[in-house]
Amino acid sequence: MNKDKKIDIAELVCSLTRYCNIKEEYFASSFNLSPTQVRVLKLFTYTNSYSIKELCSHLQLSNGRITQIITTLENKNILYRKIDKKDKRNVIVLLKPKSKTYINNILKNYEELHKILLSEVPENETNKIIESLEILNNILERWIKEK
Repeated sequence: MNKDKKIDIAELVCSLTRYCNIKEEYFASSFNLSPTQVRVLKLFTYTNSYSIKELCSHLQLSNGRITQIITTLENKNILYRKIDKKDKRNVIVLLKPKSKTYINNILKNYEELHKILLSEVPENETNKIIESLEILNNILERWIKEK
């Protein structure tokens, strides 16, 4: 691949990132959340609890930043913290019972938004996009692991 095509790809990835950030900001604000708060809540789709350490690892955020996010979500009555009985140094973050419905609503709206946004993509192009995005994700994941 020549240098110009590599630059084109890099510019397209940067542009896509900017547009995705704008979309995430718009979507999150419709739920009175920040994009990072939405990312935290999406982690609770398949489990009701995480340790602070696990959240830091999954989201690549500092302990202090995760604590700020959890405090805000606690104030919104979505999550709560408790001390791990096995290890008092460990803090577990849990969903409040009513929050599962709230998270499912967020996910449903998120899926609907993406259906609308991607409705303009012809069906025969969808697989090409998926394959290309998988390649880019794999490359970036390997790069991150090497750093």
